Amino acid sequence: MTTKMMEQSARVAHAEIEIVIKAPKEEVYNAWFEDTSAWFYHSEETKNSQPTHCEQRMGGKFYTALPDGGFNVLGELTMIKPNEKIRIRGDCTMPMAVLVNITVAFEEVDGGTRVSIDHRMAGEVADGMAKDFEAGWLDGLTKLKGLVESR
Repeated sequence: MTTKMMEQSARVAHAEIEIVIKAPKEEVYNAWFEDTSAWFYHSEETKNSQPTHCEQRMGGKFYTALPDGGFNVLGELTMIKPNEKIRIRGDCTMPMAVLVNITVAFEEVDGGTRVSIDHRMAGEVADGMAKDFEAGWLDGLTKLKGLVESR
């Protein structure tokens, strides 16, 4: 066994992303939970082999199911205000010592629903990590928009 202390400062990073979806916020909110695997995926290749789920309950898991029966938990729901806001806390499956806090808000705007994500992380945060999460969330929200608006 071994232990060691690392002389390294914890870093904080922040990404904010938003998109407007032309649909009632109840519909957008429900699609977040009911159709997660249809909009939150890494690639077309993993869309079906590693579906993502978000359990709509306190302590519910936001996770990716793996082909071997395992799973990767991105975070757990720590706040639910139906049709308004959710909060997810976890490590987004990163191997470094990182704590992530994600707040997702659903707000009625003229002609639709603004979905905004406030993604904060602290710990062993690498350069560029916030930009990578921003790009990932923008990709997911763009897919959510396409899914909901095509109905």
